[in-house]
Amino acid sequence: MLFPSFWSENKIVLKLKLLGDRKIAKGYTRNNNIGDYLVGVSLGPVFSTCSPTYLFIIATVLPASLFVGLGYLLGFVIGLIFSLLLVAYFGQSIVNKITNNTKKAEILKKLFGILILLVGISIITGLDKKIEALILDSGYGATILFEQDLIDKFSKDTNSSQSDDEEGGVVSNAFLQSIFPETNWSKADPLIEKALSGGVGRDGIPAIDNPKFESISESTISENIQAVVLKGESVVKVYPYNILVWHEIVNDELDDKKVAVTFCPLCGSAVVFDRELEEGETTFGVSGALLESNMIMYDRDTESLWQQSTGKALAGDYLETRLEHVSFQLLTMGEIKDKFPNALVLSEDTGYSRDYETNPYSGYEDSERLIFDTSSKDNTFEMKEIMVVFRSEAEILTLPMKNIVEGQTYNQETSVGLIEISKREGEIFIKKDNEEIPFYFEMWFSAFAQHGDELTILNLK
Repeated sequence: MLFPSFWSENKIVLKLKLLGDRKIAKGYTRNNNIGDYLVGVSLGPVFSTCSPTYLFIIATVLPASLFVGLGYLLGFVIGLIFSLLLVAYFGQSIVNKITNNTKKAEILKKLFGILILLVGISIITGLDKKIEALILDSGYGATILFEQDLIDKFSKDTNSSQSDDEEGGVVSNAFLQSIFPETNWSKADPLIEKALSGGVGRDGIPAIDNPKFESISESTISENIQAVVLKGESVVKVYPYNILVWHEIVNDELDDKKVAVTFCPLCGSAVVFDRELEEGETTFGVSGALLESNMIMYDRDTESLWQQSTGKALAGDYLETRLEHVSFQLLTMGEIKDKFPNALVLSEDTGYSRDYETNPYSGYEDSERLIFDTSSKDNTFEMKEIMVVFRSEAEILTLPMKNIVEGQTYNQETSVGLIEISKREGEIFIKKDNEEIPFYFEMWFSAFAQHGDELTILNLK
């Protein structure tokens, strides 16, 4: 586009163009089905990039019910036709005006060429993510809230048709009920009514079920990337954030323990759970739904729904059950290389096509804005401050991660007894009566939204 004369004289380009023109011409002249197929093959690569979008739309809306789904799909098709007709009508008029003036046409072509180059450079340098973060700060969340208002508006009839069970159970969530028909909805926490779509369908964010590992000496992941570290008796396993941010759940095992390594990028909550339940081991998947800006998981055996931050079952056979925490550390890849030179790192060979060098939420943790709002807020700390959260008996305690100073030991008197908190070589340790207490990490806004006044904030001294 920038140098049209160069391309017009390039023999390879001319041959490819001539070949393409011949195929299209041959298809038109046949004027039959075979000719149509030839034209389709010639133009297919242009339009095939849209196919995953249509597949996603169909897969997302049809499970609601066949007829309702087809109604949604019909509405989408009508809207698409209307949009394309507008483009065709006004676009042709504009193109005719431009092409009538050769000089203007050449200038416009070069402007588009410059634009394409700038977009390419921004993607290579990561500038596009910074621009997306600025758009996010400027009110992108309003768009999602508008979409959610529409969902709520049009799902009222469905919600109102649902009644409490005979024992006075709660009304279930229409959105979740449509994509989890096998869940035991006679058992549901009232909180589930507040759950909303995160913009992706069930398993739209794919959990990793068969993780592959490589030696940390072979890993090319940047040293400043944070990672979840699990220490077993004979092996140390590492799960970098740059992979977790794309998959959110890794179903794995450590020694003989079955674990689920989980991470919700919307609230910075990194939690490791024991996936051995009463009815045996299970694996977890990403539901595509959120509660208070936090991921809702589901187990694949009973399809019970679980809140990731709290580990509490929200609906299904396991209602009132809470997953057991597994101890872990949060360190940078650089710290891990120095401290655990024989560690195994989760491989980027996950079986999925993802750009693990980019962060789809780049800039989010540095912003005060939320993509999905919460029902309650508190300004005791900065919204995105990373907190250490743990339970001791019935009490939920928290403190800012940055307040735990390297080499220091703090003895905190609490209502449940003396708690010892320390940090050595980057690792945090929390003990009571010499017994280690598992903990997890979470942004302040999320910790408060999940627990509110139940939280006990520790002031280290």
